[in-house]
Amino acid sequence: GLDDGPEYSPDGKYIYYNSMQSGKMEIWRMKPNGSEKEQLTNDAYSNWFAHPSPDGKYFVFISYLEDQGDRHPPLKSVALRLYDLNTKEIKSLCLFLGGQGTINVPSWSPDSKHFAFVSYDNQ
Repeated sequence: GLDDGPEYSPDGKYIYYNSMQSGKMEIWRMKPNGSEKEQLTNDAYSNWFAHPSPDGKYFVFISYLEDQGDRHPPLKSVALRLYDLNTKEIKSLCLFLGGQGTINVPSWSPDSKHFAFVSYDNQ
């Protein structure tokens, strides 16, 4: 299946990525040598592009509210979500029209207090 969107954790201990390994797009992580693959999300959404915070406490990611298979198209209903790596809790931050290009690249501020993302205007 498709593996996409790899990004190292700030300490270099993991690579976060999204994958179809489970049959639908979810967030995973593994050791840099490819061992110890661990699925981190498992819900009704199609989850993409995990970006760990510089302090290593969280990662932000985008969730399509409807399954998109192995695609991440634009102009869809999405949520930005925050995963707490200590508690493994997921918090939805906002819902909007987005998708491809919303949060495809690392965008955290150096102090881990903010991140940038793109939403679409459908007018």
